[in-house]
Amino acid sequence: MRRVFILMSSKALPYARHCIRTMLANCTEPVRLTLVADDAEEARILEAETAPYATGGAEIAVVPEEAVAQAISDRFPGLAGLRALHDGHPCWRKIIDPLALSAPEDEIIIADPDLFFPNRFDFEPTPESGVMMMRQGPNCLLPPDAVRTAFDRGLELADHVDIGVAQLRAGAVDPDWLDRAVTPLAVPRFRPYMHIEAIVWSAMAMRIGGRHLAPAAWRCWERGKLKRLAVAAGLPGRLTLRLEPLASVKCIHVSGPSKWWVTEGLERGTLREVGRDVTGPTRGPDYAELTRRGYERELKLKAAVRRILPAG
Repeated sequence: MRRVFILMSSKALPYARHCIRTMLANCTEPVRLTLVADDAEEARILEAETAPYATGGAEIAVVPEEAVAQAISDRFPGLAGLRALHDGHPCWRKIIDPLALSAPEDEIIIADPDLFFPNRFDFEPTPESGVMMMRQGPNCLLPPDAVRTAFDRGLELADHVDIGVAQLRAGAVDPDWLDRAVTPLAVPRFRPYMHIEAIVWSAMAMRIGGRHLAPAAWRCWERGKLKRLAVAAGLPGRLTLRLEPLASVKCIHVSGPSKWWVTEGLERGTLREVGRDVTGPTRGPDYAELTRRGYERELKLKAAVRRILPAG
């Protein structure tokens, strides 16, 4: 069975249930989905809400945070950076929690709860070494001080990394290296920033190798110029999803406001699953390194764009 992990709270259920339902219903492979909840009460809620989606050979297991914390202590004793990763922003836990729940040879597929699977699909083969992640246009490496800290510590970062979906083997990650990499980042002053996760994944990509998932099959929704202008002109956001090539994708990461547009579109009937067969392996591009100079240049460009385009 393909081993998939989603870390989420019950507050995400209005959109996450569409992710879970379409993933399990449309995947042509048997899936064992592990949901990591914030605590025992959250685990009970998630178990009750998602049980109906475990059909067609799929399995759903719900694990409370307390069990993961104990697994981290057992598996990685003395590695304070890894525990700080678990204790920080909830998004940071997507890095460490699946590792703590996996043996070195185990496959790990990490999925965000804001995904949509409109077609019959299969996951890509997980590499024996390296990591595969989605690709997005503008990088989401924030805050700048944390990125500069990573550069100061000698970390190489991959550009355009999106962790809507990530695939790797647990044994591909050296816990001691990961502990050293995250120690200056998993600190209280950076705790409000979920994007620290992206910095760590970017460093991991350059450290252990791998490649992006094929963008044509694993699509990252982007709030580009056309969409911003259309929404500013009064077009309902859910209708901008018609600009996406849903008939040809295995998965789309509907991040930001688009996850609510997907929910609204499915409920209103203006958005439907396509149901085409898009199975078969695909191959994405290699990772490209993001240099410090390139990062600073992108910051200036983004600031200029914000001054010109509407925020929505």
